[in-house]
Amino acid sequence: MTYENLTAKKSELEKAAELPAQVRDDLRKEIELEIAYVGGYLDGSTLTRKETAGILYEDKAVERHSLTEHIRALNSAKVFEMISELAPKVNHQIDDGDVKNIHRIVVRNLDDKNGGIYRGFALNFPVGAHEMPDSVRVQRMMSDFGMWLFTARTLHPVALGAEAHLRLMTIMPFGTGNAETARFLMNLILMRHGYPPALFSRREKKEYWETLEKAIFKNDREDYDKLVGRAVARSLDQHIRATRNHAVQETEHDPYFMRIGQLAKESGERVSTLRYWTGMGLLETAGKTSADYTLYSSDILPKIKRLKELKAQRFTLDEIRAKMREE
Repeated sequence: MTYENLTAKKSELEKAAELPAQVRDDLRKEIELEIAYVGGYLDGSTLTRKETAGILYEDKAVERHSLTEHIRALNSAKVFEMISELAPKVNHQIDDGDVKNIHRIVVRNLDDKNGGIYRGFALNFPVGAHEMPDSVRVQRMMSDFGMWLFTARTLHPVALGAEAHLRLMTIMPFGTGNAETARFLMNLILMRHGYPPALFSRREKKEYWETLEKAIFKNDREDYDKLVGRAVARSLDQHIRATRNHAVQETEHDPYFMRIGQLAKESGERVSTLRYWTGMGLLETAGKTSADYTLYSSDILPKIKRLKELKAQRFTLDEIRAKMREE
């Protein structure tokens, strides 16, 4: 993979005028939220973006979600704070000690006794049930990994971050939290070299795990490198928009599909209401699953928001339908 496009975007960002303090703070908060929300989703969390924001910034407890999901979101924000402080310290060489420190915060209040401790048991890769290196080999492999981190100099920064993430996932040295630790290590490396953190999309969950599997076990990393490059480009574009507009926009997400229960959770409406609106022709479906469950696209969420606004203004459903058609 070539990185000219990413280098050019970074150059444009470096030439832009410094952002006002409030915009810088808003942008940092947006990145922190996005990493916690999408990162959690990649690793199995079911928190919505709004719920994640409530946990991080409003000290909210979200019903129907486990304490573990709450703690993981808070830990993610804490790790992001740590790597944001560490990245500018150019005299500090990133090494395997930083990997352990990241992991300690990733599993804080979840598995404190094993934070930063290499596993002593067998582990399988989350996709495909591949056996990971035997625990006896982990210590030596991590020593080699630390030496590689210390000596790697010639790679493009994005390639270096992607390589570090991939190598750590090839070892999976900890009992839990490996993927999140690897992503934060990658982002620390990116930030050390003046790049913003990589922003994956929620829709890329399946691709994230499948390209990792293919890169690790089939020695085919082309799609993996493209995925990481796309995540970095997404973040660069967001930062560039902020410098042009002096305002932070919510991170753009590719559309994804969900069943009506998930749509109800993300839109804040009851399932029965969504079914009624669908029957009235106010909402469109996006097809069905093989088990005949109705699917909706995430593109419909702004439409539901607008529908609720008009309903609050006491328009009838027939008037809402006509008005939304006009819009």
